[in-house]
Amino acid sequence: MKTIQLVIAIGALAFSTSVMAQKTVSLKECVSILEKNNLTYRESQLQARGASAQLQQNKSQQLPQIGFNAGQNLNFGRSIDRFTNGYIDQVYNTNYVGVGFQMPLFQGFQIQHQIQQGIALRDAALKNQEATLNQQIIRLLQAYVQVLATEALHKAAQEQVTSSQQQVERVERQVSAGTVGQNTLYEIKAQLANDKFDEVTARNNEQLARLSVFQLLNLPPDGTVTFAPVESRDVAATTLSAESIYEDAVKMLPEIKSSELRLGSFASQIKAVKANNLPSLSLSGNFGAFYASSNAERSYFKQLDATRNGSLSLGLNVPIMGRWQIRPRVETVKVQQQLAENQVSTVKQQLRQAIEQGTQLLAATIDRYAAAQSQVESLRANFGAAESRLTAGTASVFEYTLAKANLARAEANAIRSNYELTLQRQIMDFYQKGKWEF
Repeated sequence: MKTIQLVIAIGALAFSTSVMAQKTVSLKECVSILEKNNLTYRESQLQARGASAQLQQNKSQQLPQIGFNAGQNLNFGRSIDRFTNGYIDQVYNTNYVGVGFQMPLFQGFQIQHQIQQGIALRDAALKNQEATLNQQIIRLLQAYVQVLATEALHKAAQEQVTSSQQQVERVERQVSAGTVGQNTLYEIKAQLANDKFDEVTARNNEQLARLSVFQLLNLPPDGTVTFAPVESRDVAATTLSAESIYEDAVKMLPEIKSSELRLGSFASQIKAVKANNLPSLSLSGNFGAFYASSNAERSYFKQLDATRNGSLSLGLNVPIMGRWQIRPRVETVKVQQQLAENQVSTVKQQLRQAIEQGTQLLAATIDRYAAAQSQVESLRANFGAAESRLTAGTASVFEYTLAKANLARAEANAIRSNYELTLQRQIMDFYQKGKWEF
């Protein structure tokens, strides 16, 4: 079993490495790697396998137990001869072989209730596996979009450094020509230093965002890998009612079904516990033979043939008083059932709140993105005018640097709002459809 798991792990690593070797990786490919490497998702898979194994164990209780048994005894001193039933005083050995079986015929339907409980818990574990994958995909999506956003911000910061460097070179030529003072050059170089600091910060943010993605994929960081852009989905305004999205999502999402299945399993568990108060009926039987060296007249197999015997037994057990354990056990399960019912309500509440917040956030992000685009257009025109006035000598360096800083801030806001909108549209699209489409 360990060998199989090792082969699977090596295969998953090889697949992940081959995908990452493509250098440009899409979100869909990252999801495929996550399904194979993510440890949280793997834990949910193991829990589902455990629930399936428990169900098989419950089903096996319906089957008869059949076993072979044998024994070898050495007798000495005064003992009873197995053949004559008389006392003898000698050393001799006996050998016994036989087969036996036990089979439950009726146990108050306890096993059937346990099987129904096991089915519900297995299905709940499978749905929890799907829910865990969805949660990890959301985390991956957030980290992936954060990488794209920080890459864009880093690129914008680099462009700001290039622009400031060009201004420094231009002012240096003007200083050499004597058309502007040395003080102007110092102010432009200060702006360049600020832009370089912002560029370093943006580069560090990008590296941290990339690290988060690789950690979610359980892979070592690779600086040569690039991440493909994410398509921004349009979510129709008519479908953005939080109530309507919730009504559809509560019927589709696996975390709701998992909690409901787990709640339903307690009804079968209560019936299984109460079945201990009912009579039980079982069937058992055995068949065997023995050999004793004290009977030297017959060979080993002749003795086995002469001593073969068997029996069938039908056993009835009627519980009268079981130390009053059943009622407390039933009450304990009922409390667990109420906790599970509260958990269902909690999961639904969390889903409703997430959808309500997501709907509001999407609407706000759409407005922020439109405002940011308008802001960039205005400040870009303002910066162009300030740059022209500075070149003509009719504007101060302070006016130029202020216009440049305002434009850089607006462009950063536009980049952030663009990727926030992309992320939120993907999430709301998932809530509407109940599945991921990349």
